[in-house]
Amino acid sequence: MRIAYWSPLPPLRSGIADYSAELLPALARHLEVELIVPDGWRRTGAMPAGLAAHPERAFAGLAAAGRFDAVLYQLGNNHEYHASIYHALLEHPGAVVLHEVVLHHLVRDLTLSAGDPAAYVREMRYAYGLTGEAVARRCVATGVPLDPWSYPLFERVVDRSLGILVHNDFTRRRVLASRPLARIATVPSHLSLGERPLPGPAAARAALGIAPGAFVVASFGFVTPNKRPQEVLRAFARLRRRVPRAMLLLVGEVSPHFDFAALAVPELMQGVTVTGRLELDRFLLHMAAVDVAVNLRYPTAGETSATFIRLLGLGKPVIVSRVGAFTEVPEGCCWPVDVDESEPEMLAACLERLAADGELRRAMGENARRWVTARHGVEGSARGYAELLRQVLAERAAPFRALPPLAPYGDEDVASDLLRAVSADLCDLGVGENDGELLAPVAEALVELTGRIGGGAGAAGASSGFSDRGGRGSPGGAGGAGGGGGFSSRGGGSPGGAGGGFSSRGGGSPGGAGGGFSSRGGGSPGGAGGGFSSRGGGSPGARR
Repeated sequence: MRIAYWSPLPPLRSGIADYSAELLPALARHLEVELIVPDGWRRTGAMPAGLAAHPERAFAGLAAAGRFDAVLYQLGNNHEYHASIYHALLEHPGAVVLHEVVLHHLVRDLTLSAGDPAAYVREMRYAYGLTGEAVARRCVATGVPLDPWSYPLFERVVDRSLGILVHNDFTRRRVLASRPLARIATVPSHLSLGERPLPGPAAARAALGIAPGAFVVASFGFVTPNKRPQEVLRAFARLRRRVPRAMLLLVGEVSPHFDFAALAVPELMQGVTVTGRLELDRFLLHMAAVDVAVNLRYPTAGETSATFIRLLGLGKPVIVSRVGAFTEVPEGCCWPVDVDESEPEMLAACLERLAADGELRRAMGENARRWVTARHGVEGSARGYAELLRQVLAERAAPFRALPPLAPYGDEDVASDLLRAVSADLCDLGVGENDGELLAPVAEALVELTGRIGGGAGAAGASSGFSDRGGRGSPGGAGGAGGGGGFSSRGGGSPGGAGGGFSSRGGGSPGGAGGGFSSRGGGSPGGAGGGFSSRGGGSPGARR
């Protein structure tokens, strides 16, 4: 089986480029792999030899000629590295590796930031209906950016893919909440510690000029607000008052979009060193030198931190946020802290305990090493990739068709707009779920009208059920075969064969999965929590 493999690659300074360089030798033992590369790309020592490479401009012709059995796209959120990959997968569907579920930054940079606000509004409408369109127009008009974690904008990518590969169950559940029919595989992110064995802690410290008796705490990777640097600095300042030999290393480059200098006040920077970006060998050397690592993340984009996996593989005790993929790690392999007002105090208490208890550090590290070694091998990752790609080929997979009420919204979805407006007016008049005598004639009239219009975008039958000013109800199918539609004054309805009905406060059961679209947020399409809110957008399909 021959695949086209399209990903950032070394010498690009990208985590996904490093990931691909580590994965490719193992993947090439299962599949015939050919690379798609930017014009002028030159192979470096980090890349395996023997893999054919084609320039990006030749890809469309090669794909049309049938050279590849499948295409594999490695997709991240940085437009500098992933713009061409994003555009290519929309034109040439293939299997997509979602390294994170939040693609809003990528889509925004390719539309709004590129001078095309109309395209940004269209993408928000496609994924989140009138709510998405309204908040996007407000964003364009005011210049106030939207919260990417509330509107992740992965939906079009999933709709155009033939299969999705993710690295953790958190991301899998989030994708399935919006796209229940997605063909999705979970393959753990592999552990890689470089080509050469790392020195022990004492030798690593000597190489870095760190005093032998220091208690070394470190946070690794690109320094951004969601790595919780303010909380880390506050907790470390408290630790240092009790453990004067403690030092904190922030190992990585500070984001140019983050005003770290505003946090770096003298009283919080005692004993703190910011290294800037390091090459991988020096990065790993710092990992070998630490006593305890801090790997906080909130909000989370659903990513599996490669840094976190490496630290566990090195047997280092790691303190993490109790969110997202971190919650999938067994107890005793890391130390989770809640993301709330107690976070700095709890983080400081954890650091103090670990500083005082070398046996606890050793036990946590050994637990972590055993778990990662058993679960995160690169050969197992390569097998998971190959299984998904063979499944895509064997099943002659086509791009997914999303089911109502989560199907894409058309630009001229007259039926949806009509039903949503009527629902909103009924809600404002105080009509509730027990007002059957009032709702029945309205529902009958709407069934007739939407049937004449065409049943709304994606309708396969005669009627639809819609919520108040927010998400979509049940275009097509009228609550099953030949039934009367499902209509909601404040959300709900029962799309997908559940028999229709009236709901004043959400609740209905789209696709049989439980939950609904609520006029005040709340509902749970696909069982994931969240919902489309008529009063300010909400968080479609998931809780942050």
